[in-house]
Amino acid sequence: MEEDRSLLDYIYVLVKWRRMIITCVLSVTLATVVVTLLLPKKWTANTVLLPYEEESARYDMTMLMNAAVPGNLGGLLGKSTPNERLVTILKSRRILGPMVDRFGLIEDYGSPNRDLAIETLAEHIETELGSGGALIVRVEASSAELAAEMTNTMVAELDGVIRQQKRDLAYGDRSFLEVRLDSVQRVIEMKAMQLKGLQEEYGIVDLEAQTQALVGVAQHIVQSLASREVRLGVVRGVMHPDHEELRLLEMEVEELRKQLAQVVGEYELRAGSEAETTFAVLGPPLDELPELGLEFAELSLSLKLSEHTLTFLAAQLEDAKLRQAKPVAAVQVLDPATPPVYRSWPRRTLSVVVAAIISLVFSVVLAFVGESLGHISIRHQDRLLAIKKLL
Repeated sequence: MEEDRSLLDYIYVLVKWRRMIITCVLSVTLATVVVTLLLPKKWTANTVLLPYEEESARYDMTMLMNAAVPGNLGGLLGKSTPNERLVTILKSRRILGPMVDRFGLIEDYGSPNRDLAIETLAEHIETELGSGGALIVRVEASSAELAAEMTNTMVAELDGVIRQQKRDLAYGDRSFLEVRLDSVQRVIEMKAMQLKGLQEEYGIVDLEAQTQALVGVAQHIVQSLASREVRLGVVRGVMHPDHEELRLLEMEVEELRKQLAQVVGEYELRAGSEAETTFAVLGPPLDELPELGLEFAELSLSLKLSEHTLTFLAAQLEDAKLRQAKPVAAVQVLDPATPPVYRSWPRRTLSVVVAAIISLVFSVVLAFVGESLGHISIRHQDRLLAIKKLL
């Protein structure tokens, strides 16, 4: 049974294999230094952007959704945030393509074609969401000045693309609103003519006031008629049928009945052209008021709704014209990119330190393995030889 190893045994192994350990560490360290010196240098510039909030004058479902959904919960429901839309546009070919052409990145990256250069540029762009909704954009390039210039140019391209998109959207909205506004105006004119024809046909000025007046007239006629009919019944019992007062009373009752029929709408009983002209001022007869009132109310309501729609569309059209003439900027640059002082790649100090540590650990382990192999018993050596022969 082997004796327990002590700390001196480990120190002995390290001292014994010190040359191998030092040689391994120095070799790996020097190799790492050489490799890092040969690697191409990379510089990273960054800028901080803040997307402008959408205009509050938008009359669409987005306003209602923003009001109903608290905080950033809209992103969980599939509604993208302004920063997400900026990142999507920033890494699109519409932005990256002109960048590749402007800075000659096909030669700089050594890409065989423009598409691969665009993909390489996309890999050299990093985005990060900062505090307060700010967006941090980092661009890596072969020199500090190029990195800063590419970053600022990319932001300018981004702002220009979104401005053009907003201008195109405003133009599309304006075209649609102009067509829609014209159709609503034609509908209003048609409904106004229908309402005017209905008023002229039935003499309607103020339907509610005329209805109240007509009901009052009918009530007065009914009261007078009832009084005359009672008196007529009494007079018939005491006077001769040819009596002048009785005949006059019968004529009054008959005329009141005709007037009541005129008011109610029973045109088979006429009260005369003069009475007809008088009652025409009050509007349509009572028996036509329910159906006529419904038709009049429908036309009036439809006309008012069309007028409100016209007002709404006119406001939207003016807003679209304003957006087309003066589109709002897409992003606000809080911190423009400047040439970085220190390179981002390769990190020589870190690489050398990590390589030295890894080589030291590996060489120490190798030393202990070598020491262990040196103390293998004869029986174990025979077994190793047998295994080698079998292989």
